[in-house]
Amino acid sequence: MKQLIIIIHLLFALLPLSGENTGDHNSYLKALTPENGAMIHIPAGKYYTGSKDFTENSPLMQRKFREFFIDVHPVTNSQFLIFLDKTGYKTEGKFNRSYAEENPYHPAAGVTLKDAETFAGFAGKRLPTEWEWEVAARALEKNYDQQLAKIYNERKGVFYQMDRKKVDPIFSTPPNKIGFYDHIGNIFEWTEGEYPAELLMGKHKNRMKVGVIRGGGWTNIRYDVKYSTRSPFPVKRSLPWLGFRCVKDPGK
Repeated sequence: MKQLIIIIHLLFALLPLSGENTGDHNSYLKALTPENGAMIHIPAGKYYTGSKDFTENSPLMQRKFREFFIDVHPVTNSQFLIFLDKTGYKTEGKFNRSYAEENPYHPAAGVTLKDAETFAGFAGKRLPTEWEWEVAARALEKNYDQQLAKIYNERKGVFYQMDRKKVDPIFSTPPNKIGFYDHIGNIFEWTEGEYPAELLMGKHKNRMKVGVIRGGGWTNIRYDVKYSTRSPFPVKRSLPWLGFRCVKDPGK
C-alpha cells in the first residue's frame, strides 16, 4: 500500500491516537478554524468501492482516483460558527446555534447539502464524492469487514443503545487504519452528487433532488451500516445526526 501522510496544519497540535476524551486534545480543538485542521492524504490510484451483496451499493469494483486530501474528522460546531459569523450566512437546515455554542467540539449537524457546500467553499475546499468518502473509510482496502469488526469491538456503544441518545464529540469513535475518525456510528455525512434516480422508489421520487449520505448515525443498529452503504436523502432537509467533512485538491 502506498504511504499515507497525515497532514497537520496546526504545527503545535497533535491528533489523538485513540478515541478517548477530547479533553486531552484541547489545544488542537481550540485552534480549529474552517480553513485548517488535520487531513489525510489519499494518493492517486485505483481503489475498491461497492459491495457484491447489495445492488444499491453498486458492484464491487475498482475506480480510478486523483490525489486528494480529506478531513480526519467531521467539521465541528466551532468551525461552522466561525463560518457563520464571518459570512452572515443563514442556514437552510435546522442548525441549532445555541446547542452548537454549548457543544463546540461536536460535529456540525442539522445542515442541508447547500449549507455544507457553502461552508466548504468558504474554507477553500469541497465536499467529497461518495466514492472518495468510501475509499477513505475503507482505508483503501478491498475487504473491510475485519476493520469494521475491530471498531465495533473497541466501542460497543457506538451505535444505538438505551443509554445513548445523542451525538458525541469528535474523536469519540475509533479511527480506521489510516486515522479516519468518526466516520461511522455518530453522524451521517453529506457527499457530493445525486442518488441514482433508478434506485429510488415511490410515486414522488422525481419531485425532489436526492443526495447521498454516507456512514451511519448513532441512531442506526450497528449491523445495518457498512462502509459501502449508500443512503438517499433529500438535499434540502437536515437531521440532528447529519453533518459533513471536506476534501481539498492538491495545489488549492
